[in-house]
Amino acid sequence: SVSRGLGDVYKRQIYNIFYQVLAIIVPLITSPYLARVLGAEKIGINTWTYSVVFYFMIFATLGVNNYGNRSIAYIRDDKNELSRKFWSIYSCQAFASTMVIFIYIIYLVCFANKYKLIASLQIFYILGNAFDITWFFYGLEEFKITVARNSFVKIMGLVAIFIFVQTPNDLWKYTLIVSGTSFLGQIFLWPLVLKRIRFVRVRLCDMIPHIKPICVLFIPVLAISIFANMDKYMIGLMSNMSQTGFYENANKIIEIPKAVITALGTVMLPRTANLIATGNEEKSKVYIRNTMIYTILLGSAFVFGMAAVAETFSVIFWGEDFVTSGRLIAVMAPAILFSVFGNVIRTQYLIPRSKDKEYTISLLVGAIINFSINYMLIPKMGAMGASVATVISEFCMTFLQSFYVRKSLDIKNYLLDNYMFIVIGFIMFGVVKVIGNYLSVSIGTLLVMIISGALVYVCLIAILLKMSRKENIQLIRKLVCEQRYRHLKR
Repeated sequence: SVSRGLGDVYKRQIYNIFYQVLAIIVPLITSPYLARVLGAEKIGINTWTYSVVFYFMIFATLGVNNYGNRSIAYIRDDKNELSRKFWSIYSCQAFASTMVIFIYIIYLVCFANKYKLIASLQIFYILGNAFDITWFFYGLEEFKITVARNSFVKIMGLVAIFIFVQTPNDLWKYTLIVSGTSFLGQIFLWPLVLKRIRFVRVRLCDMIPHIKPICVLFIPVLAISIFANMDKYMIGLMSNMSQTGFYENANKIIEIPKAVITALGTVMLPRTANLIATGNEEKSKVYIRNTMIYTILLGSAFVFGMAAVAETFSVIFWGEDFVTSGRLIAVMAPAILFSVFGNVIRTQYLIPRSKDKEYTISLLVGAIINFSINYMLIPKMGAMGASVATVISEFCMTFLQSFYVRKSLDIKNYLLDNYMFIVIGFIMFGVVKVIGNYLSVSIGTLLVMIISGALVYVCLIAILLKMSRKENIQLIRKLVCEQRYRHLKR
């Protein structure tokens, strides 16, 4: 039953990978075009104004995403209870969003003296968050629906950017396209949710029980936003818009592997919550152990591979003016491994078991460390200071979360069982860097570096699978053989 359960999870993981990554892939496709059309300063202006509206966005949804996901997962088989729960939770979200939109308009009128037009167009992000109900589908584990929605609106936006954004003066068009498609994407989900539930009139007494847990889970959302957003805001405030643009491009690349790997955590959160609700505690720990294997295996490949090709990639992808972005990628790469390791603990242990206090404290500590290091380093080092702060704060946050679960999860053995993946990644890094140092910067060189790194990593992993007798390696070998057998059977 565990194998069948894992099979279902992997199918949902594929859907969720598309959902998480597509939001990053589209900007990645447009990134080299925008780097050449808009330039670092214009990209920095869009990034900085978004970093402001982002804080309004998170206040619009509070902690509804994690809380709603978990709550729907608990009662998804009871349609009457599902309808009542959905409308009572969404009413809290709708009320908060209305207040935030009103406050943002006041901000635009009274305080947004610089870049007012771009800041005004960013309001569509808040409107989109007001109608965001993806947490409902996550709780039902229906990821295919959100993937279809996201694919459609992102492709619309991609086409519109190449058609309408032609000069640096078209920055307002780019902002409108990106924020507008985000809003439309949320609207498209509503007809689908209304087919699954019936309307229930909500009273104040129905909303009150949700307010405290939503607010408790909002604190970690706010802390996470500091990792995701405070860097960009502080760079623009304490350095300049060009540095913000360099950091934005580097961050787009770093977010891709994080989205791919952490997508499994998003899939596993409702599954784990449902297992706990039905008393299958041991089965949930099997999932955690298996997820750790794949997290470190994939994380090591991304971290060392990206660090090795970063500078060559940045020159080829964005142009010589953005070589700084490559250096930022190389520095920030270790944060990927810390982040995805901690994500397993957060989404498969702390959140499903309602360990909100521990989760919140760890994020607050990480946020404080991130802010403090940013404050010290950004004035002197610009975007590089923010990159250093990101790595240190991600490590501290993951370390603290691991400390909280040390008595329930065997963190030490997770690391000892999988450290060879990190060793193999380091060997790959050395090989790829040597190749890059001997060849000139070109598309051919980049391809040779990527292919060589992939071959080294895969070959060394294959040797490890064949020779190692560790239980975790045996598990990977077993799953690979099962997938090969199913493919041949088809």
